[in-house]
Amino acid sequence: MAKPSPITFHVPASTANLGPGYGVVGLALDLPLGITVEARSDGEIVVDRRDDPSAHREDLRHDPVVRGLRRGAELFDVSLAKGCSVRVEGTIPRGTGMGTISAGYAAGLSIAARLARKKPTPGAVLDALVPLGGDPAHGAAALLGGLTATAQLSLPHEREIRHQPLPLPIHADWHYVIALPDIQMGTADTKRVLPPTLPHAATRRSTGRTLGVLRALAEADEELLRECLLDEVHLPYRRRLVPGLEDALVAAVDAGAAGATICGHGPGLIAFTTVSGRVSEIARAFVQAFGRADREATTLTLQTAFYGALPLPSK
Repeated sequence: MAKPSPITFHVPASTANLGPGYGVVGLALDLPLGITVEARSDGEIVVDRRDDPSAHREDLRHDPVVRGLRRGAELFDVSLAKGCSVRVEGTIPRGTGMGTISAGYAAGLSIAARLARKKPTPGAVLDALVPLGGDPAHGAAALLGGLTATAQLSLPHEREIRHQPLPLPIHADWHYVIALPDIQMGTADTKRVLPPTLPHAATRRSTGRTLGVLRALAEADEELLRECLLDEVHLPYRRRLVPGLEDALVAAVDAGAAGATICGHGPGLIAFTTVSGRVSEIARAFVQAFGRADREATTLTLQTAFYGALPLPSK
């Protein structure tokens, strides 16, 4: 019997929130993890994390790829009795707000989804990803690619939280400059500074601006994006965690960006432009702004990842 062909696919990095779209809007970035899965016959699950040189020192039971794979196998009725080898290549910078952990869970769950006889829906996969510790907005973008929104379908009193990931149109002309300052910031810290409630007026304004962001990204409308990226939900409270953040956001816009905001939970920042010739000046402005705050920063220039961890549905 012929040996089964390896399973290969890519999982994109992501940014989330995009100004007012806190916990809802996600955007896949073309900085992928490459996943290769091969069958074994010894019952072992072996993960070769070439994306992270330090991963081999960690307990495999805590690896997001392995946790996602095991949870997916349990939920989607996949037998792992014969074992498999998983190779993970590529680099998504850790601790930057680019969805590293969610990408790992998405990789493992998507392996299980590919092996399942009855293919799970994207919503079912996302509902498996979030309880593991993944973010719903980052997770939807990692699974589906492109621009996504995540609707929570369950009510507050329900024990089981259910989501519906929604793929949305995004114009192909967008370029993104990501600034990565040398600041260590845990996810727990970024959540701790947020208030438990918001005024009704702020909620109304944020909902409207979120819709404006989605329209602007679909139509490459730089002016609308600049107006609607203003956030009252999370950025004002996280500002003090990132020295130089305010100056860096202003500097990026002054250098030609359509708008700029925090990338995911930070400390990374993301700036948007439809003009490729502006990216080097925007990147330089980011670095110089953080330099004025006695911080070093590196930058990445990326575009939209029009692919996700899950396979495209058959037509």
